[in-house]
Amino acid sequence: MHHSFRLLLLLLTVLPGITAPLAQEKLNSLSFLTEEYPPFNFTRDGKVQGIAVDLLLSAAALEGQSISHESIRVYPWTRAYAMALRGHNMVLFSTTRTAERESLFHWVGPIAPMRIVLIAPRQRHIRINSLADLKDKRIGVVTNDIGEEVLAQLGLADQLQSNASADLLLKMMARGRIDLWAYEETVAKWLIKESGMSFDDFEVVYLLRDAELYYAFSRDVPEALRVQLQHALDTLKTPLADATSGWATITQKYLQ
Repeated sequence: MHHSFRLLLLLLTVLPGITAPLAQEKLNSLSFLTEEYPPFNFTRDGKVQGIAVDLLLSAAALEGQSISHESIRVYPWTRAYAMALRGHNMVLFSTTRTAERESLFHWVGPIAPMRIVLIAPRQRHIRINSLADLKDKRIGVVTNDIGEEVLAQLGLADQLQSNASADLLLKMMARGRIDLWAYEETVAKWLIKESGMSFDDFEVVYLLRDAELYYAFSRDVPEALRVQLQHALDTLKTPLADATSGWATITQKYLQ
């Protein structure tokens, strides 16, 4: 009897210490980092929004949790990427998942498919049939972006003009200061339209890589939180009775 009583006291003492960390494992305890990468994540009227933002907030709500727009911080990609690599309890999005980055983060997604392409002014009549055709081309890339990584791996590092601003690279291409711009196709089209130009004046001349966008979690984030978000994302992608899904509704909202 005395032994059972002492065991009960011990369990009452130890269990709170075990269960407390689990109770504290909430998605809103993480730091969310993103960049201007429309339509996936961008700022308008001082509010961060986009496909990846809406998916994140909707997924948290499915798990009975709340993530505020204000808790998502927007930085230039180079800074956000460095913070996610070195920081604790970080989530970086939207991040292209590649073999080279695989071991640097834990991954939740995918958010959406994407295409890394080379874009040129249509009036230049640039034709790229193989990588050999790139040998004399000046190519603009966003620093630490997947486009820069792919082209550097192909041995073209000396031809790259790197800048933290995708908007500046677009202007450089329009003014003939670079021949090609390596970027995600959907995002590039959005930025061209937002700049007041027409994509009819440009063209995709080469596909560098098909890939997918993910939420990249710093490796110290508890597995339970990654599982929560992955489960909720999978639920959002599940077709409803009308054959649509939460993921499709959110995506179409920005791609119409």
